[in-house]
Amino acid sequence: MHIQELGEQYREKTNEDLLRLALTPEELTPEANLILTGELARRGIAGEAHLDAARKHEQQRKAENERTLGKLGIFHLFGVGRIRLGNADRAYDPETGLERFRTTVFIVLFCFPLIPTGTYLVERKRGGSPDELNVLEKLRLDWVQILKIWVVAAGGILAFIWLIHRPGQ
Repeated sequence: MHIQELGEQYREKTNEDLLRLALTPEELTPEANLILTGELARRGIAGEAHLDAARKHEQQRKAENERTLGKLGIFHLFGVGRIRLGNADRAYDPETGLERFRTTVFIVLFCFPLIPTGTYLVERKRGGSPDELNVLEKLRLDWVQILKIWVVAAGGILAFIWLIHRPGQ
């Protein structure tokens, strides 16, 4: 990525996004850090007070998000629990190695997604564990994504029933 393109990307980001990047300079290239520092100075938010406020805000946001999602996964014998399904509007930033997408958490019964409990904008390091998500924001339920997941799950059940009960056998 060219330095000019990176500068344009940083100019388009919100103050909050830039300060979040500034909290983890070790994840950026030296050029990206230089451009970030310049953009923070241009906006007048380069001081330690702004970084401290961003650090506190990020800690509060992470604490709130940890309470919101809780432990995900399918539990015990009957496939009952909560699971995250769907990856809508996936975007990857090669500079930071982070991918961002919308996902929905469902209550599952017999491994079938029944009740959507929330749709979230999440971020994770590409190549990391699929369950290591950083929740950026809780969104309104994404009914298009939910319907797609229900259709795929119902199609899977119908295919399974057809396989075990094929006509003519």
